[in-house]
Amino acid sequence: MSARLELIVGPMFAGKTERLIAKLHRAQYARKRVRILKPAFDTRTQGSIASRAVNADGGTEITATLPAVRLRHAGDFARHTQGDDYDVLAVDEAHFFPLDEPAGDLLGWFGRCVRDLLRARAKSDLRIIIAGLELDFAEAPFGPVPGLMALADSIEKLTGVCMICGSDAGYISHRIVPGDAQLVVGDTGEYQVRCRACYEPPAQRGRAALVEVKKAVG
Repeated sequence: MSARLELIVGPMFAGKTERLIAKLHRAQYARKRVRILKPAFDTRTQGSIASRAVNADGGTEITATLPAVRLRHAGDFARHTQGDDYDVLAVDEAHFFPLDEPAGDLLGWFGRCVRDLLRARAKSDLRIIIAGLELDFAEAPFGPVPGLMALADSIEKLTGVCMICGSDAGYISHRIVPGDAQLVVGDTGEYQVRCRACYEPPAQRGRAALVEVKKAVG
């Protein structure tokens, strides 16, 4: 009997939350006590995690939800994970938990809290399941997720369908609106899933836009 950490990673619209909810439903069928957390930064749903599907109009619609507690800092995490009255701890959208500034490690406060909880309950059957993006829109490691992947007992890496060529190889959440900030909450109006061949790095898009401007002004 040993505590376990499971990661579900991949781009937006890859089905990470859908997979997480499926795992939690299965745990509930097995009469396991489930506790769900999410970052307060994710304001799309206030008190729940939600899986989404792209509809015929190109937008998204919610397909399933489960109630969740929003976390702002390590104190919130400690308060909502104390005791042993839960068997499964689930966390969605973990990439929104920030790293330290300046960065001291690859875990940040959230990753360290997870690591410490695993240590404290190492000889229990605690199961921690975390879902999130491992890459941001610029192909850079995103928040504490890559560090947590290094600690994980198992990792499910999902892909999406490229919204340009339709291949089942979407690996990155390509941002289609301007801006350099890493943390931008969005949906299909702000992001597309793209494969490696269709992905345009921000610097490359910037150069292309500059060329078009120069052509326009003669």
